[in-house]
Amino acid sequence: MAVDQGGYGVIWNDDLDLSCDELWGAGAEVATPFDGLMSFSDASELWGLSESTLRKAIAYGKIVPGVDARKFGKQWVINRNAMSREYGDPISA
Repeated sequence: MAVDQGGYGVIWNDDLDLSCDELWGAGAEVATPFDGLMSFSDASELWGLSESTLRKAIAYGKIVPGVDARKFGKQWVINRNAMSREYGDPISA
């Protein structure tokens, strides 16, 4: 048995017979480097801020590019811990 590429599936051969319910019940969460990452649009919605506020926070050094946030093409991704550090708890869950 092995974890599928990306971590969202499980691969096994025909010698193993498991139901999805049994597999889910016995499973465990595994931490990944992507845990806690979100897009600027998601962060702005959760914290009630505009995306331009987040871009300004990067320009002023409150959010450190390459550490707290990173741009991939036209999309910014930010760490949830950095958002909590700078803006407290989100206003919506």
